[in-house]
Amino acid sequence: MSKGEQALRVNVIVGRAKIRMSQAQLAKRANVSRQTISRIERAATDIRIEVVERIASALGVTVADLFASTGAKRVNDRELARRAATPRRDYVDARDLLLAVDEAAGRSVGLPEVDL
Repeated sequence: MSKGEQALRVNVIVGRAKIRMSQAQLAKRANVSRQTISRIERAATDIRIEVVERIASALGVTVADLFASTGAKRVNDRELARRAATPRRDYVDARDLLLAVDEAAGRSVGLPEVDL
């Protein structure tokens, strides 16, 4: 799996978790099949840029955001304080992320319904 595929895969899963959206809900909003979202999250498919654009739009991010690598980095106390002051909407709830990861892995989950 290339770095770009890995970044896309992770960023779609995290993006869904951030806005508490199931694969089916994202698929509907992006006008693609749920299976397409599933294949992207498993890095099991090649994808056209038009589909990536629709997914980015549905998640409220840019195409570049979907391909941005977000490797773990050590942070100092100043950065921790900055993050603590950042609005919650800018972060992903860990439970929502775990649910999205489970769904991406094909495990049955009960994500809360979100109005589209």
